[in-house]
Amino acid sequence: MTVSIARLSSESGVKYLLKTTLRADVATRNLTDYYTQSSNPQGRWLGAGLAGIGVESGSTVTPSAAQALFERAENPTTGEALGRHPHQDPPSSHAAPQNRRPTVAGFDLTFSVPKSISVLWALADSVDKARILRAHHSALDATMVWLEATAIHTRAGHNGIARLSVRGAVAASFDHWESRTGDPQLHTHVVIANRVQRNSDGAWGTLDSRTLYKATVAASEHYNGVLFDQLKRDLGTDADVRRPGTTEHNPKLELTGVDDILIREFSSRTRLIDVETDRLVQEWTQTHGRIPTATTKIRLRQQATLSTRTAKPDRIVPLSTRTLEWRNRAAAIDFDAERVVAETINRSRTAPLHDSELSDSWFESTGRLVEQAVAGRRATWNRWNLLAEAERICLELRCASPEDRRHIMDAVANSAEEQSVPLSEFRYGPAASTAPDLAFDGHSVFDWPSDHLYTDVSTLANEARVMAAHHTTDAPAMDPSACSALTEYTNARGVGLWPDQLDAAASILGSGRRLDAVVGPAGTGKTTAMAAVKSFWEAEFGSGSVIGLAPAAASADVLGHELDLATDNVTKWLYESSGPGAANRAERYFDAERRYLAAIATAGGDPSSARFLQRLAQQLTALSATQSRWQFRPNQLVIVDEASMVPTHHLAALVDQAEAAGAKLVLVGDPAQLDAIDAGGMLGWLSRTSKAAQLTTIWRFSQPWERQSSLKLRSGDFRVIQDYNSRGRIRAGTYDSMVDAAYDRWNTDVQAGRSSILIAPDNDTVAMLNERAQADLVTTGRVDPEVTVILSDGLHAGRGDRILARRNDRRLTDQTGDFIRNGTLITITDPPALDGSITGRRLDTGATITLTSRYLAASVELGYATTAHRSQGITVDTGHTLVSEGRLTRELFYVSMTRGRHSNTAYVCEPDPRDHHAIDPSTLPDWQQILSQVLAAEGAEHTAHEIRASEAARVDSLSQFMAERDYLRQIAAYDDVTHLVSTHSPESLDRLRQSPEWSVLTTAWSRASAVDRAAAEQALVDGLLTAADGNESASDIRSRLRAIAQQSRPLIPAAGASPPPPREDIRLLLNNVEHRIGQRNRVTTRTAQMHDSSWKETLRALLPGAIDPQTWHGLVGEVARYRDRWDIDSETLPFGRKPDSADTIQYTEHARVEALVIAVAAAPPEALGSMTSANLKGTSRAASTVQPFDLGS
Repeated sequence: MTVSIARLSSESGVKYLLKTTLRADVATRNLTDYYTQSSNPQGRWLGAGLAGIGVESGSTVTPSAAQALFERAENPTTGEALGRHPHQDPPSSHAAPQNRRPTVAGFDLTFSVPKSISVLWALADSVDKARILRAHHSALDATMVWLEATAIHTRAGHNGIARLSVRGAVAASFDHWESRTGDPQLHTHVVIANRVQRNSDGAWGTLDSRTLYKATVAASEHYNGVLFDQLKRDLGTDADVRRPGTTEHNPKLELTGVDDILIREFSSRTRLIDVETDRLVQEWTQTHGRIPTATTKIRLRQQATLSTRTAKPDRIVPLSTRTLEWRNRAAAIDFDAERVVAETINRSRTAPLHDSELSDSWFESTGRLVEQAVAGRRATWNRWNLLAEAERICLELRCASPEDRRHIMDAVANSAEEQSVPLSEFRYGPAASTAPDLAFDGHSVFDWPSDHLYTDVSTLANEARVMAAHHTTDAPAMDPSACSALTEYTNARGVGLWPDQLDAAASILGSGRRLDAVVGPAGTGKTTAMAAVKSFWEAEFGSGSVIGLAPAAASADVLGHELDLATDNVTKWLYESSGPGAANRAERYFDAERRYLAAIATAGGDPSSARFLQRLAQQLTALSATQSRWQFRPNQLVIVDEASMVPTHHLAALVDQAEAAGAKLVLVGDPAQLDAIDAGGMLGWLSRTSKAAQLTTIWRFSQPWERQSSLKLRSGDFRVIQDYNSRGRIRAGTYDSMVDAAYDRWNTDVQAGRSSILIAPDNDTVAMLNERAQADLVTTGRVDPEVTVILSDGLHAGRGDRILARRNDRRLTDQTGDFIRNGTLITITDPPALDGSITGRRLDTGATITLTSRYLAASVELGYATTAHRSQGITVDTGHTLVSEGRLTRELFYVSMTRGRHSNTAYVCEPDPRDHHAIDPSTLPDWQQILSQVLAAEGAEHTAHEIRASEAARVDSLSQFMAERDYLRQIAAYDDVTHLVSTHSPESLDRLRQSPEWSVLTTAWSRASAVDRAAAEQALVDGLLTAADGNESASDIRSRLRAIAQQSRPLIPAAGASPPPPREDIRLLLNNVEHRIGQRNRVTTRTAQMHDSSWKETLRALLPGAIDPQTWHGLVGEVARYRDRWDIDSETLPFGRKPDSADTIQYTEHARVEALVIAVAAAPPEALGSMTSANLKGTSRAASTVQPFDLGS
């Protein structure tokens, strides 16, 4: 991703960017001024929001101005506060200082040019360097304009309920030239201040960071497109798509003329290791008078790997020096710098596109491609996903201007939206005259388009087919009496079934459902249960009546060996049964059939005709037999293992085939482990809706505590980290130290004869660990480095090495006829042959297999370390998992930490501040924060049906409506307080409105005036009069108002001054919201009263034995409305957890409802019969003096 995002704190601000730039006393005019300086250029201001602080866009960022804005949130020109001071706690905050997170001063968006552009820039002379830099700045500026129009805004109201437009971003940009290892990496840090100015009233608030984070991927794709457009216009470049070396990466656009060899030369730390290795080899040769052996070379490379682990130096090497170094490196691999530049620029011969040149049909068809691409990868999506995909689909289009690109991408995304199925609705349609505090870009501030979710017609249809299959009960089944014999079942090892396995097996065998599911965490014996199912099913329906499918060939192979049944991977099955394989056979069959019928019609009695007919008959028989092999049969049970990884459209196709054949499907797996690459979520739906048999007893771990703790990991409970930490299962430190620790512990286990797995967070770390393991084996003589073959990861392998196959190839078979699968581990048993092939032994079966040099170079890696994705399904004695920030989801971490029977250890790589000289180190996470982020990052997909229901529930809840109403009342209060202050103390109005306390004051007024308007008005006037003497402030007025708001609501409102009539747009929207609140109250009450629930059972247990039904229904309604108001999702606790007293509103309402329950529980039996829902509130007032809950009805 070429645009990344990180937070900056106000404590450190941009110090870490300023310290590497030219000082303010250095006069600079253009790029050549920086050419010989040992610093990066000074920063420049940008963003439309600069107009609000009197700073000119493009002007130089001085340290004093940057510190004023980012550290103190002050206008660098006037010194005035821009909203609340960063270190000033909000009135409701009572957190201890040591528990407060650093205040966010801004967000660092790092714009990095694609590698081929960095290479071109590195090799160019100063003139072309300046042209490339200007193109980069132009693309960056255009992307910022795009972000300001789509993602830069602020929020207001409870939980940011309203989205408000702002003047624009206030940002500073800082250019940098190189990576940590000295490779060319042209990039710019754009620090966007966490302060934006509202268009509605000119007040300053904080940036809506949630939207900015969501927009980052789309912004990255947009920047890429604009940059390549700009380079084509300014330098005449062309670009081409480079296909990735593996399926784990996406195609990339790079400049035509910049070779991949050059890109690799300047792309990784590997080059630094190579250079140091060469130096050590030369030094060794000079010392010993001979060339080192291959074994010695590998040892020297390990030494080079360790010695090059250095943080990027604080001193910046002059660009002129770096340029010379880069040109020499290119020359060393036979690339002349001037020739590379000449072959890259001034080569374009095509004109860029204007949006007016594209037809409506093009936009419609391209929008369809975008929608289909997104729908293939996820069940639901938003506009950011569509915009990012539109840029990817249009990767090769070059546009005439940034405006053209933006218009084209918007139109394509609009077309894709129109062809999607909306899961959200626009609830409020603001009139054209609606003020900017209620409307934004043609929509209500409560309905923001980019938050709306979509799905696809086929996704909903596929999900519906799978869901319906679970409710269909005409599938084959066994008689319940036959299932009772499960209690006597034992497997080949003499092990029987435990109660949860018995229940699961009996449910599958006897349900008659077309589709069943078994869900179990890691180590719960899913295979054991399915072995029993297979045994009983075949006893009833015959041998071969059970087959298995899995998402990958390797996992299908494992399933086949464990259950002794025929298996294949799902993709292959569908390809052969109903996809291109079946279509090809059908075409050949019909052709042979046509020729057969024609031959019969013209056949004579000669032998050649008879032989021809016989040959055609043989072909027809073979083709139909092959097709029959790829068909389900009546009464067949199809076990789909690791079903969470099977896409929904594949499951729907299997359901159709099972239904047509009269077969039954059973999905087996764990939705808390790896998910499907394409749109999925069906196994999770079956589990979440209690439609799957659940296995709960964990057997894998030898330590009893780990059995329960693994379940907490699975659910994302962060508190479980202490369980692991207290037992020494978590280690933390820098990346290099953790790599060392994980490797050493793994190697110790292996040397001790224990089976062990070493899991790395990324492919680069896997390659590093593989190389290190190989070096140790070479040193001990177990790997022969003298004759080797090259592998796809760029490393070499020789006799004794363990290698990993990364692609299925049915043409490469072992001695048993079994083909090579993705994930198969092989030990090379013989020296490589002259043709570059190797012979090895499969670790899973022991069979011998030969792999060709072509397969080795394209699809094989060293196989000592692995990634979390490849570790699922593996069980070993010990597991060692490296964890780094942003690399793992909860599901991947859970998989990684449940592979070992006896121990599983996490090695958490904390960022080293020395490696992040341009990033605020106070925002770098420690190991606990990293693990917290991992456990919070739920990657498991939910179905579109579930998302549609949750979206409907979210926007149709009391919590939503009450927040909307509070915001509208806040706007009305703003006008109300403005009117009162103008009336009683007009000279104070400007001062108060500019105060950071103004919004909090108006909120306090809204709540106080609803309780007692006369008292609230008197408190405000008294505060204003006192303030005129200099003894009062906005915060003190707020305190007076809050005291009134916390009083009990009077039965008869006190007389007071009439508020000014509200604005018409506020009145109309408020009436709409009030109507929705009333409807929701009635629905919530009726639903709670009609349906049983665990929280109602808990509530009933608190009350006397006998209670009048009317009183009970009234009480249930009150509690249900409280739960809906505050999003209480506890199944058993009626009120959820007690709220923090700092949240005064919920705390007060919680106390009122709790007091109501206490009052009913304490009431004498004779009084309970007379209690009704109408007088319950009076009961609560009698029991407590807390303010009643205003439900808006």
